[in-house]
Formats: sequence, structure tokens, C-alpha cells
Amino acid sequence: LPKYMMREFGPDTPKGMVYSINPALIIVLVPIITAATSTVPPLVMIHRGTYVSALSVFFLALSTSLPGCILFVVTLSIGEALWSPRLYDFTMSVAQEGREGTYMALSSAPLFLAKLPVGFLSGLLLQRYCPETLEEGEVRHSKIMWWIIGL
Repeated sequence: LPKYMMREFGPDTPKGMVYSINPALIIVLVPIITAATSTVPPLVMIHRGTYVSALSVFFLALSTSLPGCILFVVTLSIGEALWSPRLYDFTMSVAQEGREGTYMALSSAPLFLAKLPVGFLSGLLLQRYCPETLEEGEVRHSKIMWWIIGL
């Protein structure tokens, strides 16, 4: 997101401010949502949270604007606050006694393994649809990039 914002809105864009919304919302929302949904099964909350997180990208697909970026981060953060703590809850509920640490490590493996291909793909998409420099008359097609990511 920071590289996208710098390319679309310039080097003076408040990317740090926008990026800091996520940890602030996570700190506030996780205890509230966890307490409010404690009777909902973990897998249900994981599904709901991932759907909300997945929808966040469409704010950028519809709007190349700073408010679009803010809505993206807010929606992503709400989704993360829904699913993240319940992933640990679910992992612990299925872990064999004495193997909880192994299960916790393995539950994070998909996130770790996705980093390399996601980094490569994001670089390709940025280069193709949101290039750093533009030739005269050329325009960025960032919305297409976000539609590709969202779909």
C-alpha cells in the first residue's frame, strides 16, 4: 500500500498515517470483538473475518483516492480483528495435548509461505498497472490492479 500511495498521490502522501490505522484498530477492536463474539464458534468467526478482509480491496478498485485507502485499511483491520484471535482459539481447540506449540507454528505457516509469491506478484502488478514513472500521455490503471487482486 505505501508504494501504491506514493506512486498515485506523490511522495508527500501521509502513508504512515494511513498505515498506522491498522495497529490502532487492532488494539481497540480485538478485545471488544472477542468478548462480544465469545459464544460464536471460532471457525465461523474466521470465515466472517476473512470475507470482510477480502472485501476491503474493492474500496481501492472503486476509488483511487486517499479516502479509498483509508476505507481499505479500516475494513481490512475490522476483518483481521474478527478472524485473527479466533485462529489461535481454533488452533488450540484442535491441537493434541502436548503439541500445542507445533500446531500454533503450523497455523502461521500459510501466512509465512504466501509472503514470497505475494511479494513477487505485487511487484509485477505495480510495475504493470501503477508504474513509478509515466511517459507523456500515459496513465496509471491502478483500479484494474486492485480488481485483479480482489478477484
